[in-house]
Amino acid sequence: MSGRLITRFALYKTLLICLLLVPFAVASDHWNYEESHSDVRDFVSGGTLHVRLSVGDVRIHRGDSAKIQLHYTVKSRRESHVKDARVDFEVRGSDATIEFHASSGGNTQFDVELEVPQNTNLDVHEKVGDLTVEDIDGDKDLTLSVGDIRVDANHAGYRMVHASTSIGDVNGDGYGETSGWLGKTLRYHGDGKYELRAHVSVGDITLEGK
Repeated sequence: MSGRLITRFALYKTLLICLLLVPFAVASDHWNYEESHSDVRDFVSGGTLHVRLSVGDVRIHRGDSAKIQLHYTVKSRRESHVKDARVDFEVRGSDATIEFHASSGGNTQFDVELEVPQNTNLDVHEKVGDLTVEDIDGDKDLTLSVGDIRVDANHAGYRMVHASTSIGDVNGDGYGETSGWLGKTLRYHGDGKYELRAHVSVGDITLEGK
């Protein structure tokens, strides 16, 4: 491939990332209002937690009890958007769902921290922000449109890992090599019992094995 073509694609990648990140950068430049809340629900080990979020950062880490502990801060430039924001938190048996809702006018984000039982399956879908998962055993299905995903877990616990980006890098310490150019793909097969699927449209994925 010619140097000119490589340069053109590199420029295209940079411009596309900038265009996609502009709305989030503008929205998060300055917050005039914010409120913090907490909620706790009983939950069984080995259950599945579903999380849906438009804009914000999410950190999910291991807890020491059979509960889901939710702490979040909603931030916005408008007080009415903070007041109108809501979180639907529902537990039905071994399934829990947390959905974050903000005004359709934008300029609102949630900063979320979730403490869950060590053995919890995760199904997280987010549009813009960063997602961090720390020391959680179980299957994981993680999808992010713009931002970064970081998973800290023992790679020996997985029988299958499929991590990919449309534009961005995949870094897998202990998970093997990646393939691709504009976007990256990592596939790993091991002797564990869990599956990890992660995809980012624009951004990076980091898998930190132990």
